[in-house]
Amino acid sequence: GQVVAVELTEPPSMFSQPVGRVVEVLGEIDDPGMEIEIAVRKYDVPHRFSPEPLAHAAALPDHARVVDMRHRVDLRDVPLVPIDGEDARDFDDAVYCEPHRRPRAKSGDGWRLVVAIADVSHYVKPGEPLDTDAYQRATSVYFPRRVIPMLPEKLSNGLCSLNPDEDRLCMVCDMVVDASGDLTAYQFFPGVMRSHAR
Repeated sequence: GQVVAVELTEPPSMFSQPVGRVVEVLGEIDDPGMEIEIAVRKYDVPHRFSPEPLAHAAALPDHARVVDMRHRVDLRDVPLVPIDGEDARDFDDAVYCEPHRRPRAKSGDGWRLVVAIADVSHYVKPGEPLDTDAYQRATSVYFPRRVIPMLPEKLSNGLCSLNPDEDRLCMVCDMVVDASGDLTAYQFFPGVMRSHAR
């Protein structure tokens, strides 16, 4: 009556059933979330991190350090707020918008729009274990009651999650949008932000 994961040791033949060994007991068929556990294994969704990326993540600091903030534009006083959905488990996008008066503008006033996204690239470098593992996963996988993250929790829910009242490294696009909705100016830069609200 239990759901298990099995490794085949002998494939089926014309005269015999397959033979295997139980490698994991998932639980009872009617356990909450069992359909997710089955789907994860049926579709080979990578749900465990190998030791190397876990060790690499564990060695990272718990908070953005002063040394990490050097050569970044300080936006901690700008009231950026995450725009991820109500049921999101990680927050990696934030925005701020204010009226923008354009001198000598022919089409009227517009808006200054600041969009920030968590700067994962500061912590995940090409060719390192975190990058290799993330490349294999390609994306986080979302189920109704569970997320299988692309990066270990220390990054996905910590350093790279724009949690309120935490200094976070980000990549920013600061732009001006005119009254017609046309983009009239923009610039990209690395920044440091502090989410002001959820």
